[in-house]
Amino acid sequence: MNLEEIKNELENLDMNQLDLLIKYIKDKKLLNDYTAIFIDAVEAKFNDVFVCPHCHSTQIRKNGHYKNGTQRYLCKDCHATFTSTHGTILANTKLPALVWLKYLIIMDQDEDLRDCAHYAGVSLKCSFYMRHKILNAMSNQMNDVQLEGIVELDEMSVNISYSGNHVKQNPCNKLPRNSYKRGRKGQKHKDDDKITDAVQIAGAVDRSGNIYLKVAKIGTTSLDSETVKKVYGQVLKHATTLCTDGLYVYRELSKEYGLQHYSFPKKSKEKRGIYHINHINYIHSKIKEYMRKHTGISSKYLDEYLSLIAYTIKNKQRNLHDNFVNIYQYPCTF
Repeated sequence: MNLEEIKNELENLDMNQLDLLIKYIKDKKLLNDYTAIFIDAVEAKFNDVFVCPHCHSTQIRKNGHYKNGTQRYLCKDCHATFTSTHGTILANTKLPALVWLKYLIIMDQDEDLRDCAHYAGVSLKCSFYMRHKILNAMSNQMNDVQLEGIVELDEMSVNISYSGNHVKQNPCNKLPRNSYKRGRKGQKHKDDDKITDAVQIAGAVDRSGNIYLKVAKIGTTSLDSETVKKVYGQVLKHATTLCTDGLYVYRELSKEYGLQHYSFPKKSKEKRGIYHINHINYIHSKIKEYMRKHTGISSKYLDEYLSLIAYTIKNKQRNLHDNFVNIYQYPCTF
């Protein structure tokens, strides 16, 4: 295909397809320079000061190489050995950084595990572990989020999923609830008039774009005062104003922390000057959209997927370089 034929093909693409093509070309170009991307990630993580990840000492010396060529380091104080990938998504993996970069490209396009595995050239099982190492790093970073200024709070419910729990938690292959009859709406599972197969997600966002999403409670459709304080207490230290729906527990929360409080009807688009809950409602719509597309997400991994959704919303103008450098900074414990 010559240049003129390529131009003719481009004329048939709409704007969305052109945007995707431009993004693909940019990622392809960055992929050819993956060594520079990895060096930028390491430099950003250690900020020109290489320290021991165990005792934080700066008395470090080189200590040979592993079989794959990775440089080993030795701490002169605690005598521990480590590499520059310690505590990152590349820790304890035999896959080269190039495969991880390819995986990030396809994962950023919101593809499923099988498509990611095919594109990166790995098995389905390996694709699962790669995805969850990345999600684990994002989830750990979510624990350090701090919201400031005007903060919008709201909660939402999703159906609980026991996917992946049957063998380990239920040796007899029995679910901890009765089977559904003609779908979830056909038969409601209740315990003392409270729906027990729902998961409550707590959400918060400030005007700087910082997003906090966490699973707050399982087995209920509403949050109590104690749960709200436990979930939001650590992220509201620098907040000044709360914008919420009419749930009474938010009034108690604002009084306890001495914050100005504006209450709006649930799912309302009402504005009072600069105060509204439109941003958190938009985030909820993105969560619902993601859950509709990716069915079968286990509730035990829901926190990790919420972190991914928060990351994609906050970093809309992202590319492969930014994705890898950012995620490389996050601590990974998976």
